[in-house]
Order: sequence, then C-alpha cells, then structure tokens
Amino acid sequence: MTRFIRITISLLLLVAFGAGVATAQSVWHPITVTGKVVDAADGQPLVAVHMCYRNDATGEYKLQDLSDNDGHFELSYPRKHMMSVTRIGYIPQQMHFSSDTTILIRLERDPAVVKCPEIFLISGVVLNEEYDEPLIGATVRIKGTDISVTTDINGEFEIEALKGTVLEIMYVGYHEKEIKIKKKEPLIIKLKDTGAMLQ
Repeated sequence: MTRFIRITISLLLLVAFGAGVATAQSVWHPITVTGKVVDAADGQPLVAVHMCYRNDATGEYKLQDLSDNDGHFELSYPRKHMMSVTRIGYIPQQMHFSSDTTILIRLERDPAVVKCPEIFLISGVVLNEEYDEPLIGATVRIKGTDISVTTDINGEFEIEALKGTVLEIMYVGYHEKEIKIKKKEPLIIKLKDTGAMLQ
C-alpha cells in the first residue's frame, strides 16, 4: 500500500512538473510578429515606426525594430509582454499576441499634432566636403532618440522632425555634424574626412 502511494505521488509530481514546464515555455517562449505599417488615411507605408514591447515588471519599453522604407518590420518579444507601435505625429497603438502572426497596422494621425505647424518633413543630401560627392549609407538621427534614416545612392534622405530638433549626421571615417532644425528647407550637409586633418 505504501509503495502504491509513493508511485501515485511520483506520477502526480511528474504531471505537475510537466504542466509547469509547458506553462513556463508558453509564457517565456518568444513570438515573432511581422508585417507592415501604413498611414490609415492614404495607405502609404510609414518609415522608422518604433516597434517596441513593454516589460510589465519594470513598465519600461524596449525598442526592438524600426519599420523600413516600405513600412515592413519584424518584432520578436516574450509572449507575456505587450507590443507597442509609435511614430511622431500618429496615435500610438498597443496590442497583444499569443502566437506568431503577420499583420497590417494602420496608424491614424494625431489631430493635435496634425494641426501643429512645428513638425517638418526634412529632406537633404549628405556630401563629402572635399569633392562634393554623395555619401551613401550615412546615418541621419534625431539626437537623443533611436529614430534615424540612412542616405540613398544619391546621398539623399528624408526624416520627420519637430522644430528645434537636433539632427546628428554620421559616416564612418568622417567627422560627425549636428544641425538644429529651424525651418522646413532642404539641407546640404558636408562632412569632413577625418584623415584630412591628420594630413
């Protein structure tokens, strides 16, 4: 009888342990969400949308990905956390998924920001100071944030920024430059080769 009780207890413990492992795996095993972010009004893809997840324990948001030039993204995060989608000038969205999925996210413009003339779409070109040649793949970032874009094959870029924002322009082998946005106008940014000073 005692042996029977021990075997029964062992079986119950094994079942409970197995259920615990399955539960732990379902909670902590990351899920992957892929898709595209577009403007809800015109369906145009949105670039540099922040794809984050919220850590419920700390309440902090962790940036995982930015949407590309076609609005596409891929976000992997722990199953139990909340996904957050944000972009300047748009109403943020939060969502929760329990399994891998592909979605189309339509962000609506924030009326308060739309009416504000202080948000600009800044365009420009980044050049080599000495030869005026375009710098391909230079990084243009809003200072103090993770929002950034890279220049195309013509050295050109576009980025949304608020008036008074400081842009950081960086390229390997060149001195960084900072430019404060005062008005909406095309920028011609020339970077100096770090080797030029040494020579």
